[in-house]
Amino acid sequence: MLKNTYKYVSSFEKLLTVKFNHNFYKDNLLKGLAFFADPETNGLLASLGILLRPTENGFTLVSKSDPKFESITYAGALDLVFFFKIPNKYFLNITDIPYTNNQKFIFKNKQDVSNEKLHSNFYVEPDDIKVTEDGGLLGQISLTINSKNQFYGSEAAASVKKELMYSIHFNARQVVFRYNFISSSQGTDFDSFYVTDEQNTFKLKNFKTRTLANGQSVSYILIEEKTLVSESYSKKLYFKKEDDFLSYFSIFLPYPTTNNISYDAKNDTFYSDVFVNI
Repeated sequence: MLKNTYKYVSSFEKLLTVKFNHNFYKDNLLKGLAFFADPETNGLLASLGILLRPTENGFTLVSKSDPKFESITYAGALDLVFFFKIPNKYFLNITDIPYTNNQKFIFKNKQDVSNEKLHSNFYVEPDDIKVTEDGGLLGQISLTINSKNQFYGSEAAASVKKELMYSIHFNARQVVFRYNFISSSQGTDFDSFYVTDEQNTFKLKNFKTRTLANGQSVSYILIEEKTLVSESYSKKLYFKKEDDFLSYFSIFLPYPTTNNISYDAKNDTFYSDVFVNI
């Protein structure tokens, strides 16, 4: 039986894409952000038939192919302003930025002919951030495109447009792992316990005591070497007791989570706390 075959050709072309990256995540993608354009930019996009579309870790602008935009009437640079919000309530815990709310990230491009990071250094740094009276973590992206009439206002604009790729990169925060041991019995002697890895290549025994905010006393041990927080960790640690040949005691220590990261101003250190019942 003969079947009709239809070929669909999209009349839209991508102008630019902005991607957000964060090395906390295994796939390096910062997802879940909310984007919108300011009113003036919205009007400009509508007049040119440009659509703002969210992507997995950012947004893209797509333009409807239309010969009328070859006209010199549409020539000249286009100044676009976009805003975004970061809803992740643990973003400050995992990201190497000042540890305070009410921050506004300011990003802009320097040219519009090739791919570019929207900040000067490899990762976002304090120079890219301003204090804001608005609550939460917000951002502004200012983009100037079409400075050479490569998208609109020239015959060259009628050919296939070269998509611009802009990127923003956040770095994970460095923390010290702190394992807090909560004993069900009073006066547990920690002298015979230690923390080690799968191969028993070391033994950490320098347990100390501290009082939690709820008044409970716990014994704890620090993994002194700072670690980049991550969505997952490969290194496994165990809480063990010196072998007395009659019994064997070993507890796998869970990995830290993002909700238990705190800043100690006195030591200028971020601690990632894990609480273990023994």
